[in-house]
Amino acid sequence: MTPAFKLEVVKQYHAGESIKSLTKKWGLSLSLVSRWLDHYNALGKEGLLPKDKHYRPAEFKLKVVESYNEGLSLRDCCSRYEIANESSVLSWVRRYERSGIEGLQEQRGRPKIMKKDKPVKKTEPLTRLEELEKENLYLKAENELLKKLEALAQQRQTPKKKR
Repeated sequence: MTPAFKLEVVKQYHAGESIKSLTKKWGLSLSLVSRWLDHYNALGKEGLLPKDKHYRPAEFKLKVVESYNEGLSLRDCCSRYEIANESSVLSWVRRYERSGIEGLQEQRGRPKIMKKDKPVKKTEPLTRLEELEKENLYLKAENELLKKLEALAQQRQTPKKKR
């Protein structure tokens, strides 16, 4: 939604329309219109502009979490610290409760996954016995495949004869 549309909704509210009538009129949620009003009241027209996603240091997040834990509401935290969405604050609170200050550290990109060591391939040539065992395994697998293929072919032919 454009900042101009948000501003229009806010102006209609200040002109005397109720939040509920605006939500019905425009098909918006109550919390969304309330958020726009809070941002407008705190920052004016700039509060309705889209926020750039930028890095927030762990110290900043900790200050917001502490304010929330001291009794400030999610909406008030967002207004005071100019945070676009309440879900960000809630996420920080949960991560802080789970992991402390380490949970608030920025984790960019995919998490690193430990790679398992690949088995080392032999570089020396196979002995005659190993070559024969390898060939024997291959021939057994080929034989089993041919048996299954023949059984499937017979299954397809059998129903045709019965008709």
